[in-house]
This record gives sequence, C-alpha cells and structure tokens, in this order.
Amino acid sequence: MTVIPMNRQPKGVPVGGQFAATAHAEPSVSLTSGTAGRHAASATPNRPVPESLLMAHFQDPKLIPDLEWMIERSADADEMELDHRSEIFSDHVPNLNVEEAYGYFNKARREFVEGGDWRATLAECAAADTTAHPGGTLKGDYQPPIATHQAGYMDGTLTTGSKYTGYRDATEICKDIRADLKAAVAANYLPAALKYSVKNDKYSGGQSITVTVQGVSDEDRLDPTELDHNGDHKKMPEAVELEKRVDAITNAYNRTDRGNNYDYANVAYWGRAEIETDWARDFRESEAAKRKAARDARVNG
Repeated sequence: MTVIPMNRQPKGVPVGGQFAATAHAEPSVSLTSGTAGRHAASATPNRPVPESLLMAHFQDPKLIPDLEWMIERSADADEMELDHRSEIFSDHVPNLNVEEAYGYFNKARREFVEGGDWRATLAECAAADTTAHPGGTLKGDYQPPIATHQAGYMDGTLTTGSKYTGYRDATEICKDIRADLKAAVAANYLPAALKYSVKNDKYSGGQSITVTVQGVSDEDRLDPTELDHNGDHKKMPEAVELEKRVDAITNAYNRTDRGNNYDYANVAYWGRAEIETDWARDFRESEAAKRKAARDARVNG
C-alpha cells in the first residue's frame, strides 16, 4: 500500500478546505459524455427474452391499469420522482426500447395534464408492447385450457379442469397430456425447442402426474437483475408463465377440492409442472450414465 503525503493548508486559508491538492497519478478510467444504462436510446427491448422461452404472448390484463396508475401519480411529481416513475413505466413495457417507452410516458402524462385522451395513448402503448414480444401469437384455433373455480368443502376451493370427465387412471391421463402438449407446441402456446417429460406415480390412496420441462438453462430461467426476499434470483417472467401454462395442461383432467385454512384435500390426482434446473439435469444425466455403464458391464461380462 502506498501512502501519499497530504499537503496541509495553513490555518485560515479558505481555498481547498483543510487540505491542498496533492500530486498523484490519475486513474486510467475516464467518463465519456455518452449516455449509458437504462436511459440510453436503444433499438432493442428493455429485457430480451431467451430463445428457449419464446412462445405466444398475451397482454397482461393488469398492464393498462398499472400504466394508468403511474400516469396519475406522475402529474404533480418533481423532476427526481418523475425520472423514477418513467423508469418504472418503462419496466412495465419491456418489449419496447427505452426511447419508445419514455415517449409514450411523456405523451400520456402531457395529455393527462392538458385533458387529452391519455388512456387511448396507454392502450396504444400496451398494444405495441404486446405486438413487439418476440414470442409471436397463437397459431390456428388452439384454445388454452381454462379451469373453473367454485366453493368447495367448508371454506375450500373446488377447481375443475376443462377436460375433467371423472376419475381416471393416471397412465391413461398421461397419454392425453402428451397429446395436449404436442398440440400446444404446434400452436406456439409452448416453446418448440424444449422436451416435456410426463411421468406418473401410483401409491396407496392416490396417484400423481409430474410434467418436467427440460432444455431451459438456469441462465435462461433466472433473472440476473431481480432477487427475491431470500436473496435468490427470481424466475424470468416467461419461465413463470411457461410453468403456469404447462401446469394448466397437466391439470386439465383433474378436479381438486382443497381447504384454505385447514388440512383437507380431495383430488383426482396430484398434478405438478416444473422446469428442470441445471443441477437436476446434471443429476439425471449422471444417473443415466451409471445405468448405461451397468448395462454395458452386464452385457460385456
């Protein structure tokens, strides 16, 4: 460590404060005048979508209300708060580049203050964000599975899948789920570059079906910029949506009645969808290699 001697100014000399400038080497890093970071105008979206998670995109029904709320709160905002709210606005439309998002924000805010049709501008912004999503739209006449919800036993919730016809064996249901997954991929409802493993398990008193999505790396699955309350990386929004869609297909043949405040459950089967982690993939491949080695040893032995 090099200690640089400090030149103390004589008492009563105001220039330079307590210490005068000291000869020292300047750092090699320089600051340029160009704008960087979130404020940079870019031709690319705010948040690129990994190729492994590309699938048909639907506009979030909460998007326009959220944008309206931000415009309403920004009407009397000072410069610092206005800058903050414009960035939040941009975060809500990640498929637009920053310059486009700021343009919609400024236009809607000006129209809000002057009495213009600011809601139409926000609707246009939301539509532009949806259209710009690289996942595209649904193909053909595919209808995503939709479950119905109603009051269940005591304070529970009874959820019925759109294809539920009564209790069925899990093995037979798995055949239908595989066909449904294939149709969903063909319709761009699910990413085409992934593998969907469908397995079932039967045990005393019940049965379960698990669909594991293989082919999404942790790098694609996790958001490097967002942490949860445990300090772990949050899942990318597309990863959350993928699990949600696969779960809906998995449970389309299911009926569940679960208590909300007590330990009660009555299900046709336990259905679950998950995206395989890198650790789980490595373990699966390692176990497969061990089984292959054991088979080869028996054959050659």
